[in-house]
Amino acid sequence: MAAAALGTKRTFAAMHEEDGRCHGWACSTPSSSEREQRASSSNRTCRSARPRIGADDIYASHLNDTRIPMPSNRSTPTPMPTEHPRSFDASASVVLIGIRGTGKSTLAVMASVGCQRRVVDIENLFQEATGFSTAKYRRQFGGPNHNLRQEEVLRTALHAHDQGAIIVCNGSSLERSGQVLLAEYAKTHPVIHVVRDLQSIHDHLRVWDLSKLQDLLALSGPIFRRCSNYEFYNISETRAANSVAPANQSTLPPFLTLKRAERTFLKFLSLILAQGNAKGNTPPLEPGFPLSDIRTELRKYTCAVQTPLSVVVSEDADIEDLEFGSDAFEIVIEHLDPAIEPNPSFQGMTTERAEQISRSISRVRRSTVVPIIYHVMPHAMASSGGDPGRSSYLDHVRHGLRLAPEYATINLALDENLILDIIRSRGSTKIIGHLHAPVDWYDSFWLENYEKAMLLGCNAVRFTRPANFMDDNAAIQSFRNRISQLPKTIPLICFNTGRSGRRSACFNQVLTSVVPESLRSAPDFATRVEANPETSWLTAREATHALYASFTYDPMQFYIMGASAGYSLSPAMHNAAYKACGMPHNFQTLQTTTLNKLQDLVQDPHFGGTAVSLPFKIEVISLTHSISRHARAIGAVNTLIPVRHLNEDGSIPEQLDLFHERNQAGPVMALYGENTDWIGIRACIRRGLSPANAVRPSSCGLIIGSGGMARAAVYAMLQLGVKNIVIFNRTYENAEKLVAHFDRLVSSPSNSPVLPPISRQGSQPVFRILRSREDLWPTDLKFPTIILSCIPTHPVGDSPAPEFTLPTQWIESPTGGVVLELAYRTLNTPLMKQVRGEAHRSWICLDGLDLLPEQGFAQFELFTGKRAPRRRMREEVLRAWRDDQGRPDPGMVQTRLEAIDDQEP
Repeated sequence: MAAAALGTKRTFAAMHEEDGRCHGWACSTPSSSEREQRASSSNRTCRSARPRIGADDIYASHLNDTRIPMPSNRSTPTPMPTEHPRSFDASASVVLIGIRGTGKSTLAVMASVGCQRRVVDIENLFQEATGFSTAKYRRQFGGPNHNLRQEEVLRTALHAHDQGAIIVCNGSSLERSGQVLLAEYAKTHPVIHVVRDLQSIHDHLRVWDLSKLQDLLALSGPIFRRCSNYEFYNISETRAANSVAPANQSTLPPFLTLKRAERTFLKFLSLILAQGNAKGNTPPLEPGFPLSDIRTELRKYTCAVQTPLSVVVSEDADIEDLEFGSDAFEIVIEHLDPAIEPNPSFQGMTTERAEQISRSISRVRRSTVVPIIYHVMPHAMASSGGDPGRSSYLDHVRHGLRLAPEYATINLALDENLILDIIRSRGSTKIIGHLHAPVDWYDSFWLENYEKAMLLGCNAVRFTRPANFMDDNAAIQSFRNRISQLPKTIPLICFNTGRSGRRSACFNQVLTSVVPESLRSAPDFATRVEANPETSWLTAREATHALYASFTYDPMQFYIMGASAGYSLSPAMHNAAYKACGMPHNFQTLQTTTLNKLQDLVQDPHFGGTAVSLPFKIEVISLTHSISRHARAIGAVNTLIPVRHLNEDGSIPEQLDLFHERNQAGPVMALYGENTDWIGIRACIRRGLSPANAVRPSSCGLIIGSGGMARAAVYAMLQLGVKNIVIFNRTYENAEKLVAHFDRLVSSPSNSPVLPPISRQGSQPVFRILRSREDLWPTDLKFPTIILSCIPTHPVGDSPAPEFTLPTQWIESPTGGVVLELAYRTLNTPLMKQVRGEAHRSWICLDGLDLLPEQGFAQFELFTGKRAPRRRMREEVLRAWRDDQGRPDPGMVQTRLEAIDDQEP
């Protein structure tokens, strides 16, 4: 996070106060007499108490007064038990702790807006209670008095704000009694230790000596970890996020450097509070994406790319490139560096080692959408003393659970009680019981350990064995068959490792371990394999290719059909994705003025699906057997999927069963309709919105148009929680029809499941219609911060290009906003020129070249059952674009290609 962007606490506070909600910033300033009375009372109380001075008190003072020299005594409090079940009430307050400069306040505001929670700042509460800042109070009344007063404020705040809050707690609150309070609070609430790189903290504080700050981090890290149950590494954003704007918009507000940090932290919170999502208000990060509701371990022929920690920590590591083609990203914790001495204050892990792991998890989370698997190599922590090695292994596993990975492995060779301790404290992390052993697959050893993993509560099992001969691959299939015949099973990951085991890895159905292509081609690949004998010799592309070469999967034909489909970039985008992933599919254009040709397509046993363009998005519904709840709510379909097996009652199978049919030819029994336009629109809005414009109950959106894309736009806004939506359309009657449709949708109890919890809370959404461009903006509504233009930008038939611009009286938002023009046939439109001219007022513009890939990611998932190669699809859209005259724009393409690396995953 850029240092300049961190100084936003007061700006955000003012914003929240304008919104009419108290978020815990200092809401009042005591008078001088009140301050004197409070200080006098506090001083009398503190003097009557027995002073408690120790290393913790000195450490706390450093967080407030940089002039005090560093302590020579590095003693720390007795370790406190923190391994409690990470299971919280959905509304439980979240506490952020850490030293100054880590970005806690900014993260708290992001979480406040994203989760609809209030912010409570302990330091502000201290000043309200005493009339002094913590640093000034300590200097005037001494450390012991300060500590007692801090304990009182902290205890009161934790009790008063037990639910629905984000509590920000600086190190000054954490002398010994404060640590005890938070350690106890962590039994029932998430307490997150926020960490950040040394240089960024130093740049933010500006007054610290770098070496002293480094000493302080080494001292404070173990203390913070002992009284917290989670850890978040706040990666600094140093480059402007030019990716959210098209070409020629080079100057962006600094808040956009925070977009990735915002997304990563909200994703982290959604994982922490995942167990309470059914009742809570922390939504999943990508709801609506076809694969978001399908557990990865239940899908067939998935891959997990195994990447050593030593690779991920490198500044040169391209996380998206490493992850390419995989369904999960596995971080492998290798051998400990012998040059790093164990630190007994944190159970064998140094602060450097812990932060290295924390940063790696955060880097992967901010750059991908696939789940993370955290794997500590059991043999890597071996020690000649035996027990010390086991202890170090467990410490690394426990630290991994603090980072909320979606999956973590546990060595099944451990004592059952130790495994149970890990499983009880896993939170929302799914545990994979793991064994790698040179034991024959026919041996009862494997079945016994599989049953052991089930009884202990593992969510999945991974067994690997080094293969020496090709016959070993036949033996493993026999073992898989034995497992499938058990009365109760959990997902099994099972394959042979090494060169001879590649075939067994190809046909393992769940999270097959693969290696990144960049590492496979590296000169030291053989050395890395020797260091990790548990991995396969396959890349994701090779594993995918093997499925088609063996006729497990079939090449499929995909289409886009519409009256003007000839200029669509979808074929280029999808074909590039198929080629990159090793899929022999083909995506074609079908330009037609009638839906009759669809009947011919479905007769082909290799028909895989079609994108539906204008004017068929509504008409095609009549040809479907069933449509999704999203398509039904919008009243339009833009994607058709073939169904090859129906339930006994003739109904469409469950979503998981539909995905199991992907990539397999056969007679088409029915058609299933979906809409991905709204997913792309929602993604673009989220990319362009600043924290100051994050959606609140008072937020307002404006939609230009009333056709099928306008319906998808309204639905996207409802999914984001926008409660005030204004429509402007050239034909007023059509705008009335659109409003009537969504009025029925939001007022019907039977339709409530289509809206997210945030939209179902409080008042119902309100729709307005503007009759003409001369209309003033409604005085009872805030100016719009989200504006979507859903009308063509080029001539249609005999109608000329609209040349639309926004009336100036509609774009008076003091915090700017985001404008999205959905079309891409023409880019440098009057509207885009207008918005770029307002960039100095924090207006951001996006267009159809931003939208097309976003909705295409969801279509790729529907067509293939795999996560889309997002960067490759974005790149191909830019390279394939041509203007109305068939000319490319190399300058625009180059600018956007350079910005792709900064885009959100």
